[in-house]
Amino acid sequence: MFYKNLKLFAFLAFLLQINSITAQFVPCERSYTVFYNPLLQKIKSLADFNGSIDLGKSSDILPLAGTTFGPNKQELIKHQGKIYLFLAQTGFIFEMSEPQGDSVVFRKIDNTININYNISCTNFIYKDQIYNYGGYGFWNKFSNVRKYNKIDKEWDIQPTNIEVFSADRYEWFSPTEGRLYVPFQKMENKGLKDPKFKDVGFEYSSYYLDIKTFDWVKIGKLSNELIKLINEKSNYGNIPYDDGRFFLINDEAYLFDYVHNKLYKSKKADLNQFFVRNSSDVTLFFYKGKYYKYIPGLQNFVTWEIHSNDLQLLDFPIWEQDYTNLLIALASCFMIIIIALFIWFFKQSVKKRIENVQLKVLKTKTMNQAFTETEISLIQLLIKANSAKQNVEIAEINRVLGIKDKNVGLQKKVRSDVINAINDKYIFITQGENNLIASVRKEDDKRFYEYFVVPTEVKAAQKLIEKN
Repeated sequence: MFYKNLKLFAFLAFLLQINSITAQFVPCERSYTVFYNPLLQKIKSLADFNGSIDLGKSSDILPLAGTTFGPNKQELIKHQGKIYLFLAQTGFIFEMSEPQGDSVVFRKIDNTININYNISCTNFIYKDQIYNYGGYGFWNKFSNVRKYNKIDKEWDIQPTNIEVFSADRYEWFSPTEGRLYVPFQKMENKGLKDPKFKDVGFEYSSYYLDIKTFDWVKIGKLSNELIKLINEKSNYGNIPYDDGRFFLINDEAYLFDYVHNKLYKSKKADLNQFFVRNSSDVTLFFYKGKYYKYIPGLQNFVTWEIHSNDLQLLDFPIWEQDYTNLLIALASCFMIIIIALFIWFFKQSVKKRIENVQLKVLKTKTMNQAFTETEISLIQLLIKANSAKQNVEIAEINRVLGIKDKNVGLQKKVRSDVINAINDKYIFITQGENNLIASVRKEDDKRFYEYFVVPTEVKAAQKLIEKN
């Protein structure tokens, strides 16, 4: 039994030893003295060259074999005469010293602790400030902009106005404009069930980040022709250029000119083949119309010139004006107007129906109750006078209204009120336009009026009086 337990403990110890070896973290050094090779010499000699160079693994500057970071890609960025080396998916930054003989020293200038949160991020420098954008890590894609803090020697989050994600290295930084272009987005989040966050979360709005304000500015929407072209893409590769990047799409080279929002296609088969052959694990950079390809084994360069007649300008841009919000706003306004008109017509219809019902009721009521006894007496007097082809004088009207002994002012007011009331009721009952009672000045004394029933309304008035 003791022997069996001993064998078990020995086996467990062996497993722990293996795990401790394979899981061991082997850090890199704080500084490396390396050979001042022709690549570094060339970049140093180009005084006005500012840009980044992705190094092929055979061109690695830092000797990191045997460390945890041996497989990580290395990137050179030159800015205002200074040369920096960035180690992919780490946040590590090394700055190159001035050459001493045939060697230079790359010293680590950061104290980064967290790694693997910025895989495939975009590094760039603007006005001596180092940034990186986006990247992938911990099962999630990030849209963060990070700024290197020279005091703490760590990376700080740089807040922006909105969240914009990158898309398969299609983003590009313009050092002259201070803008980071993102023509479309791809959102990925492995922690969510919805498939659109895992694989196909494309959003085709185009933006640029203004580094002066750190505001994302929407500039349009990826053109439909380009969306179709990208979706048909069968191979991957992007090559740096002055105003953007060359991308390989179905073994053909397309130049994305972000500065001028133009799209070009290579007209030359040999140029396409040059890009296809040198789209991965190759050290390539562009300077003043010419590509420089570094050959590590020979420690020299081969070059390829790009001429304007090598490219064909396509008849569609990278992004076009996005009228989606305008169309939504117009559609919303149109719907509001339609709904408002519908509500108005509906209310009018209901109102008309109610009025018709009320009118029917009021007509019935008016026939029997609308006119007062005094009003009926006045109407009967006027109808009787009409039969005799005579008008009624003021004195007769005052007698019927019971105001013959009142002062002239009161008589005038009462007469006017009663006659107006009769005419208003009559027009409402008949739904016509004519008054029942009218007046005319006396022929022998123009100061006074005589009153009469409008001849066209006599029969209607008689019917009303009969029903009352």
